[in-house]
Amino acid sequence: MHTIDLIEFIVYMLSMLGIGIYFMKKNENADDYFLAGRSMGSVHIGLSVVATDVGGGFSIGLGGLGFVIGLSGSWMLFTGLIGAWISAVLLIPKVKKLGNDMNFFTFPEIFGHFYDAKTAFIAGIISAIGYIGFTSSQILAGAKLASASFIGLNMETALLIMGAIIVGYTFMGGMKAVIYTDTVQWIILMSGLILVGIPISYYALGGWTAISQALPHKMLTLSNIT
Repeated sequence: MHTIDLIEFIVYMLSMLGIGIYFMKKNENADDYFLAGRSMGSVHIGLSVVATDVGGGFSIGLGGLGFVIGLSGSWMLFTGLIGAWISAVLLIPKVKKLGNDMNFFTFPEIFGHFYDAKTAFIAGIISAIGYIGFTSSQILAGAKLASASFIGLNMETALLIMGAIIVGYTFMGGMKAVIYTDTVQWIILMSGLILVGIPISYYALGGWTAISQALPHKMLTLSNIT
């Protein structure tokens, strides 16, 4: 790890906190803080959704799945994209309109609207449990990358640093900070993968010919899903 890498890492983390501080000063009421003023554009919302979905889970989890079963692991990505598209086209516009009309703040309130308070409570519990695990795995993935990149940085310290920064900008800036940091993270992640990671790895391995010769055939098919 070179000094320039450390500087980039620090600048990136400070930038995330800077976004949180910026929106902390911009937020004027509860709608601004919790719901981004109910006026966030579809591009930023879309980028936030995909950034959340393909953070640590994409860069580490899906990569690990590919290591185990090969290209068939991409079914996880394909089906996820289909589900996200269906949700964006059919579900989210209706939920957004209903949420604005009824002044809802949380997703479980929608279940309460269509069913009852008990259903909303159960939905809230399920969401809390699910997102504790989901968010924890994303922070853990970031900590793993950080501890692997910086010699002398153990996992516990990396977790504390990553967790403090994420909680910090979320707590300070609310939903707008989350969405805008997600947008920046998505751009950085995809630019790094497409323009740096994949081309360099492909070249270092010797191209497709070398890859296909080194791996068993089942790793290069889409049917290795038994």
